[in-house]
Amino acid sequence: MAKKSTTQKKVAGAAQSGADAVRDIAGEAIRAAAVAAAGVALQRTAEALRGGARKVASAAPAPSPPAKSAKRAKKRAAAKKAGGKSAKKKTAKKKAASRRRSSR
Repeated sequence: MAKKSTTQKKVAGAAQSGADAVRDIAGEAIRAAAVAAAGVALQRTAEALRGGARKVASAAPAPSPPAKSAKRAKKRAAAKKAGGKSAKKKTAKKKAASRRRSSR
């Protein structure tokens, strides 16, 4: 085999360094593309989850007012049967009657 000349060595060295530079640039480009693709995938996943949450919220029934307790309902029914007058009205009636008596 023949010896390589100095020019051939220089050309081979330049080609090797050029190939290393291209490899580094390609690696950086691939990494940047992977990061961008992951970002897009995460963004679309988040949007899909938000959309699903909106659908669930709109499908949920509206909250109903709390039901009155059974005790309270029974007391009211008993009060209506007894005469239907509230305590305030009874007190006012007693005061009016006592005023009438005292004015006689």
